[in-house]
Amino acid sequence: MATTSFMLQKHGVLHTDSEDDIRERVAHYLCPHHMRLFGGQPLASRMSAISFDQLSIIELQYGANVEIDPEMESNVYLFRVTLEGQGKIVYADHQINMVRGGVTVSSPCQRALIQTSPHCHNIIMRIPRYRLEQRLAYRLQQPISFPLIFEHHAPGHSSTTDFLLNTIRYFANLTDFQLHSPNAQEQLKRMEEYLYDSLLGLFEHNYSERLQLNTSPLPHHVKNAKQYIDQHLNKDIALETLARLVGVSARTLQYGFQRFMGLSPKGYLIQQRMQSVHATLVNARPGSRVTDIVLQHGINNPGHFASRYKKVYGVTPVQTLQNNRHHTA
Repeated sequence: MATTSFMLQKHGVLHTDSEDDIRERVAHYLCPHHMRLFGGQPLASRMSAISFDQLSIIELQYGANVEIDPEMESNVYLFRVTLEGQGKIVYADHQINMVRGGVTVSSPCQRALIQTSPHCHNIIMRIPRYRLEQRLAYRLQQPISFPLIFEHHAPGHSSTTDFLLNTIRYFANLTDFQLHSPNAQEQLKRMEEYLYDSLLGLFEHNYSERLQLNTSPLPHHVKNAKQYIDQHLNKDIALETLARLVGVSARTLQYGFQRFMGLSPKGYLIQQRMQSVHATLVNARPGSRVTDIVLQHGINNPGHFASRYKKVYGVTPVQTLQNNRHHTA
């Protein structure tokens, strides 16, 4: 069915008419989902993929009229370039067309159906929510209060299209020539940070204005207290003790955190603990237990923590661990 060559042709993983096979592969590289064929045309699917830990890139053509319904707990951002054909993304109150050369973005927490035509040929970058939101918090120098949500699409053949395609080519070359070099992991880390910063700068989202205005550095007492909390996430730190360590009154420290971080020192500790627990669960090795990980982070009420965790990430800590590729391998 495909009439154009695949950019990632050397990384082909599937060429099939099996609905089960393509569903399983797409779920593995992108996100869990439900798939439905309509229009009576059989599948003629092609798929290529490269994966770096949590970052994945797939190139996909279903070769039929297909509707994809991602599961709510997917918690990934999908940046999608349409190379050929057309499709649409249907939200509750509107729809976005996928057109040749255009970029569409799917954010977590926004339910949508994805419909593709037989000739629709997409290349998709999958980025875990926690990675991108952590980078945003780092850039803002404070935790974020609401989920990061991108504008749904960018115009066809814009600078965002060129950026994504060039970045994908770079990652493909990295797998071909440098994956086993001594400095490959460090190079990959730098490239991922550059990618996340670029996505946050190039694509419009609900934090764009704050990101552009965030030029003032943190006061020393707030910065030092923040660093101390980051280094002692497994400890309960009294406000008075923290204030004494950084040389200001408890009231001054409380006000500084509220003013520059958007929450109290205790609120910051809770948020950083949650992010650390999430990262540990995502990368946990076989045999790890949620209870052990939670207690190691100084959390003494796992049930209350699990409820708060699900509100942030859309899944429970147990589900995060079960979806961990290392843990379930």
